[in-house]
Amino acid sequence: MNDQKRMITLTRNIEYDELIELRRREKFYCPQCQEPLLMRIGQVVIPHFAHQKNSKCKGLFSEGETTTHLLGKQLLYEKFQKLNLNVQLEPYLKELAQRPDLLIEYNAMKYAVEFQCSTIPIPKMESRTEGYLKEDIIPIWILQTPKDKQPYRNGIQLLKISPFKQRFITYTQDDAHMMTFNPEAESFVYFSHLVPLGGYRFIGNVQHLSLDAQHFPFLTAKQLSESDFQIYWQLWKQERKLFLSRRLLLSKKGVQDPFLRACYFLRIQAEKLPLFIGIPVAKNIHFSVVDAEWQLLWLMFLVEKGEQFTFLSTRTIYEFSKRYPTLFLNHEAEQSVKNYNFILRNLGITCMQSKFNEKILLKLLYDQFLAKR
Repeated sequence: MNDQKRMITLTRNIEYDELIELRRREKFYCPQCQEPLLMRIGQVVIPHFAHQKNSKCKGLFSEGETTTHLLGKQLLYEKFQKLNLNVQLEPYLKELAQRPDLLIEYNAMKYAVEFQCSTIPIPKMESRTEGYLKEDIIPIWILQTPKDKQPYRNGIQLLKISPFKQRFITYTQDDAHMMTFNPEAESFVYFSHLVPLGGYRFIGNVQHLSLDAQHFPFLTAKQLSESDFQIYWQLWKQERKLFLSRRLLLSKKGVQDPFLRACYFLRIQAEKLPLFIGIPVAKNIHFSVVDAEWQLLWLMFLVEKGEQFTFLSTRTIYEFSKRYPTLFLNHEAEQSVKNYNFILRNLGITCMQSKFNEKILLKLLYDQFLAKR
């Protein structure tokens, strides 16, 4: 802010000569600590304010930020201004001792937009999110578009998403998606309808959206068609076949491997598992192993108890989780077991040798994929 307590925000709309004149005639102060600020401008560095060396301000911001982060915040700020939104750039929220990149007021609601360009500790990210929610502020985390070796193309494809980037996936009733922003290209890249394959691997639909075409609330991806889901299905079968063909070679536990012991118990080779084992029944990762492993273990567990594959009870799921305590990652895993049971019942699967129609299986998976859960 200046001597008159007026807030000053630097944007690309201010010409270089205007910045020079502004710096000549004004003095600038941090709105939080009241210390003098320096206006840094140049032909390369994005104009921004900075504290002087050895500042004791507890809410330092902009210092040490990358050019990409500074540019991204400015572009988003300007975009929201064009949309006639009440938006603030880096406001200090005293009650939280936090400073979001952007704070937007829309339809009597507040939104904190965080544009993340670097890796931060997960507990810190969770803490900031919890702080916003306690103050009835909806947090929106936008990840910088990952710089892959090859530019992301539009369409359905296999994706690798690191555990840190997976924290930016938003799970809604309709979709699991991750929205990223590329300031240099002035475009958003959506990774939508994500289906986990295990570890880093996902199947998803990639779509590019220019900054000019973006809205607020942010646009969401349209629903997948049945023909789109066919592409998912083929990619899933391809990845499943590859995993099963390598599973025996990759095992480091030998005869102590629960998956291989289940194959032996059920008298079937890993690469010849029926197609109804290993199907995607959740939009999130709820188990510590891939779908083919936990589903095979579940079916073996039922056989050991003398039950058919279509049997289900809360007690049985509980006993299953106690048998394999490291298998369940969260309480949502129970819903995944129920989803799987629903598929088996509707296919009429009662044993490993049960015959079924693949088209019916695909239709059941598609309907479940679109379900509000």
